[in-house]
Amino acid sequence: MSQSTLSKRLASVKPGTLYVGVDLALDRHVVVALDERARRLTRFRFDNDREGYKYFRRRLRKLKAKHQAPAVLVGMEPTNYYWKLLAADLEQHQISYRLVNPFTVKKHREANQLDRSKDDRRDAFTIAELLRTGKYTETRLLHDAYAELRQLVTLHERLRRDIRRQKTLVVSLAGQLFPELRYAFKNLTCQTALGMLRGHASAHQLSQFALSEFIAQVRATYRGRRLYVSKLREAHALASTSVGLKDGVQALQLAIRQHIDTLEHLQMQLEETREALTTLFLTMPQAQYLLSVHGLGLFTAATILSEIGDPSHYSRINQMIKLAGTQPVPNASGRKSSSKTPMSHKGRPRLRTALYFAVMRLVRLDDSFALEYRRLQTRSKNPLCKMQALGVLMNKLLRILWTLMRKQTFYVPSFQYTT
Repeated sequence: MSQSTLSKRLASVKPGTLYVGVDLALDRHVVVALDERARRLTRFRFDNDREGYKYFRRRLRKLKAKHQAPAVLVGMEPTNYYWKLLAADLEQHQISYRLVNPFTVKKHREANQLDRSKDDRRDAFTIAELLRTGKYTETRLLHDAYAELRQLVTLHERLRRDIRRQKTLVVSLAGQLFPELRYAFKNLTCQTALGMLRGHASAHQLSQFALSEFIAQVRATYRGRRLYVSKLREAHALASTSVGLKDGVQALQLAIRQHIDTLEHLQMQLEETREALTTLFLTMPQAQYLLSVHGLGLFTAATILSEIGDPSHYSRINQMIKLAGTQPVPNASGRKSSSKTPMSHKGRPRLRTALYFAVMRLVRLDDSFALEYRRLQTRSKNPLCKMQALGVLMNKLLRILWTLMRKQTFYVPSFQYTT
């Protein structure tokens, strides 16, 4: 955190403000309140339900009146989903709150407590102390379409991850029963391969069927559009010389069938999620400007916008770059100094990943990005390696997207962004 940012945060707080640290938990939250001189004023607990929230607000009002404080600032860690519930209630009642980084809380507590003792009261005190010294983030709850978009993007990513896992399990189980099948099918999770594996994953059992009977049985249960019979012929020929397992065949076949059913169900859910995500994203005002960047796909653009949230909440592009964790960070101490300044990787990994793959496509499809990519690697002073050049282009893309959304204009290849 820069000194200017810290000064601005401290200056924005009214003198005499009370700082309330809340250590969140599943059932009961622990609260510690401090004044501006770090004196502990009170400590209590409240339940994680509506009555508990009412009790918390009532205690805050009494505390504010007792000490004649101009304002109360509540701080908490972004613990699981608990913080969202409390933050939504605080916003509804116009009570200011801030989030504190859990890593910062841990290190600050360990620095003050040399024996590294940890309990809820110490954590709540540490959170309140970090609030008092301005060491918090400006993260806020998303609202309206931005909240919907974030949830859909999260669901889309989870479904894709679950689909990859199911495919891996199918390939692993099929390898035990018919390891030579990969010679017939490059992709063991294509429709024809799955149609075969659903009932004929065992090479030992498959070799006992006539070719015509085998193809007829696969065709009878096939759910795809086109059955590649030539691939089935190759598989049938390989089955007679397979070294696949002959014991435990029924259990493995059942497991493969169940994983294929799960895979197909997940694929249906993914398609449903994609339709909802596409419909929502295209209704958002920033969509047309983001999609004007040739090579930036719809799902990548939706991911970037979902991680950023409402662009109007940012006053400088550097805030977005820091959010992505792509800003270069120095590493120097005394006479020792590293010539490299790698990106911090402390921001949002999903946003950083989306920017990376977007730049990889733009380097191939956009002449402006391709020329800049080569220039960064071949310049006479401080030439960069490929990954460093991609990092620079990730920040360039973020600057361009920021300007497109802020000025509501469309992208052209020779676009000159301004910050």
